[in-house]
Amino acid sequence: MFRFQYGVTTKASRKLTWEVFSNWRRWNEFANVSGDMNWREGRPWEAGSRLEIEVREPVKTVVSHVITNCQPGHKVGWIDHALGVVLAQWVSFEEQPRNGKRVHTWGDIVHSGVKIAGRTAEQVIISFRRDMVRKSSIGV
Repeated sequence: MFRFQYGVTTKASRKLTWEVFSNWRRWNEFANVSGDMNWREGRPWEAGSRLEIEVREPVKTVVSHVITNCQPGHKVGWIDHALGVVLAQWVSFEEQPRNGKRVHTWGDIVHSGVKIAGRTAEQVIISFRRDMVRKSSIGV
């Protein structure tokens, strides 16, 4: 199993942090690595709902997200499916000792060893996260 994680800290309130994160229509304003995003089933962020995200870089694909748990402003979990890879991922919104929030993301690749464009799934995930952070247009 391969685990990845990253996080950012913001001075925004928990409510505002959740509002910014959960507004999926604006995600490309922060890091333009995705194309179309559409909820295919259910209401956004409810357990059992499905979000499809077109990924443009580092590999073109569509990732299907199934929301498994959502506690707005606290944590959200989903399972991703794309290119023969299954990924469990969580995002938590944690209070910090000095008036801030840490948005922490971690995930586990369940079916490791899959090759995508000559690279392992782990290498593609690392590249995607690096590109997303590099292309981010906001500072938090």
